[in-house]
Amino acid sequence: MATAKITKKEIQQDEFIDTVFDFGDWLEAHWKRVALGAGAAVAVVLLFVAWNAMQQRSATEANRLLAAGIDAVSPAAAADGQTPAPRYAEALTLFEQAAAAGGSQPIGNVARLFQSRALLALSRGAEAIPLLEGLAKGRDKGLDAEAKVMLAEASEAAGNLERAATLLQELVSVDKGSPYPQDAALMLL
Repeated sequence: MATAKITKKEIQQDEFIDTVFDFGDWLEAHWKRVALGAGAAVAVVLLFVAWNAMQQRSATEANRLLAAGIDAVSPAAAADGQTPAPRYAEALTLFEQAAAAGGSQPIGNVARLFQSRALLALSRGAEAIPLLEGLAKGRDKGLDAEAKVMLAEASEAAGNLERAATLLQELVSVDKGSPYPQDAALMLL
């Protein structure tokens, strides 16, 4: 009588086949739950893709509006060499639209900074102050520093010289890693 030797590989293959059949049986019993889970996963992925596409579209629109506003503030020289005057009122509208389109994205904050600059140029510094206060507390150090300088300008224009000096002193007292040159802040002070 000859005994057949079973190898480890055959045993593992049999266990694998048993597991596949067990999973098939489980899948037959719980197919509704699996289909619901797969549908939910697909829905989450589709929502993320749609949200991402919407963010991209709004950032692109904000960039377009911001560029148009910058062109209005600093127009290119004409063929005769004359540079037209800045159109701050037109730029302000474009910057407001860019800020709305950009929302809380970085491009929206940059648009609010330019919007504030246009308001200052139009002698409407009081309207710029709330925008600049929000920007001065941001996470972007460069934008934060520029917003503080503009906030100091707006405070000075509003007659609040003490606040303007305090803001500029904050920029001077910041460590050497400040994105705004300390010498420039001292000169403004």
